[in-house]
Amino acid sequence: MNCSLNHMLRGKLAIGVAGLLLLGLTGCGADLLTWSQDAKRQGMQDYSDGRYADAAGAFRNAIRQNPMDPESEYWLAMSYEQVQSYHEAIDAYRTCLKLMPPPGTVYYNVAMHDSAFDRLARIIAKNDDTGRETDLIVQDAEQSHSSEDYRLLGRVFRVRGDADSGLENYRKAVAVDPSNFVAQRELGLYLEQLSQNQEAGQVLRDAYRLNQRDAQVNAALQRIGIEPNDSLLPQSQARAPLPSIPAPETDSPAPASSTLGPAPDAPAPRE
Repeated sequence: MNCSLNHMLRGKLAIGVAGLLLLGLTGCGADLLTWSQDAKRQGMQDYSDGRYADAAGAFRNAIRQNPMDPESEYWLAMSYEQVQSYHEAIDAYRTCLKLMPPPGTVYYNVAMHDSAFDRLARIIAKNDDTGRETDLIVQDAEQSHSSEDYRLLGRVFRVRGDADSGLENYRKAVAVDPSNFVAQRELGLYLEQLSQNQEAGQVLRDAYRLNQRDAQVNAALQRIGIEPNDSLLPQSQARAPLPSIPAPETDSPAPASSTLGPAPDAPAPRE
């Protein structure tokens, strides 16, 4: 009898302790998110005022309190970029892209994604003298068979002016995932830029079939003498155009808008 009573009391005590811990953790979690937002606000103010080292410290504090926030990683990378801490910026941009929600979900930020992707490619292209960062992307692409990793490599080599390696990796991105419209568009536009119009025409046709409303694809098709219209589409698709996908910037995009309010203008990255 006493034994059963002791077991029952111990069970209730354990449940009570667990409940108290849960309440404590819930309150602590809310506090951490508040502190993270406060640190992020301070970081953005420091960034806006040109105090980039202080901004980096504030964004690191925000990340310690909320390590799953891609926006803090993005602004941390921007701050590192301004003080020429390029390897740290690369790590932060890559983390930002990994933490970002899937495209099409409510919290996905296309402007931030495209800016982080482009800045990451440009920093690697211009500052990876040892080839270490490029090799890491190659390893990731081969292990994960990721269309986006191959597209990133294509962008890196394109910025470097290595057309052969750029085209090779863009082609891999398209081969891995033929439905990746952005990869199709980048490959087609790059081929057209290099005057390889025969292949460009085929790739741009494929891109057009994925999205008939993209201005860059339509203009490129017209430049090489192909009229973008329903004749390029399979019969079943001719009257079902897909929504427009924003075109990539030709130069480094401006920083994405923050959920905390208007983003400060970022000075041009130092060369």
